[in-house]
Amino acid sequence: MPIQLKQLRKNLTYEISATIERIIADLQEITELDKLAEIKQKQYDKKAIYCFIGLLASLALTFVLPILIILVFVLVILFIYILVIRAKFSRINVENYRYEVTQKVLQMLDRDIDKASEVKLQLSFNSVDKNEYKTGTTPHPYKSGWKIDNYEHEWLNMQGQFLDKTRFQLTVNGLAKRQYGWKRSSSGKNKHKSKTKSRGLDISLILNYPQRRYGEVKALENALLDAVKLPNLADLKGAKVTNKTIHLVVRVGSQVADNTQEIYQTITMMFLSIYQVLNFAKKLAK
Repeated sequence: MPIQLKQLRKNLTYEISATIERIIADLQEITELDKLAEIKQKQYDKKAIYCFIGLLASLALTFVLPILIILVFVLVILFIYILVIRAKFSRINVENYRYEVTQKVLQMLDRDIDKASEVKLQLSFNSVDKNEYKTGTTPHPYKSGWKIDNYEHEWLNMQGQFLDKTRFQLTVNGLAKRQYGWKRSSSGKNKHKSKTKSRGLDISLILNYPQRRYGEVKALENALLDAVKLPNLADLKGAKVTNKTIHLVVRVGSQVADNTQEIYQTITMMFLSIYQVLNFAKKLAK
């Protein structure tokens, strides 16, 4: 069933349990919708500018030709209509890197997942700094009267099972902060200022492995720390090994929080690092 434009515009979220082939087909459709939205938004930007210029010119000429007041009303209505249509396309002009990362990860995992097996996917295109994603507010450390709102939004949640019966859960959380407060300008007036910045990404990967296949992995927790290799702008936040699971959490720097290749490379290296330990445990178990 094709992606519905109205559904994507309504909640900016794509959720499905399906084969990788089906999901990739949907993601390609989302890509086309996004490209269309970008083109249409630019077109309506130009129309809005031309309409606004015409409106200003008509207003100026009404002093000479009062009858042009009718044209002014028409142009006002047209200008509002253009802005409404532009807003609709602007809403579905989503962040490219989110569907690009998702598609690249699925294509990478496809070789190790049964073609008929379903992957559960939740992909959000909502902005990280929405009020519903606010996790707390703290005073600014050195600006008196200022505050900092912190935000966290899980925009990717992917779950599935590999051919070796290992189950995985991959999540990507976008992090942001907004600083705001009153600032006195050079003219002596108080103005309210705010600024939003990315704090990077937290990527979590949990692998629930079959113990019969891989043996006593828990004893290799220190080996996992040595095995983890990450890109320069990614840091290991946590690693935990139990008798059933291996869990890695990695922080990706704000400089590359919207960089498709950096995010994809980090996720790939997380999978490879864990499987390096699993395969080592498997050899020891023999």
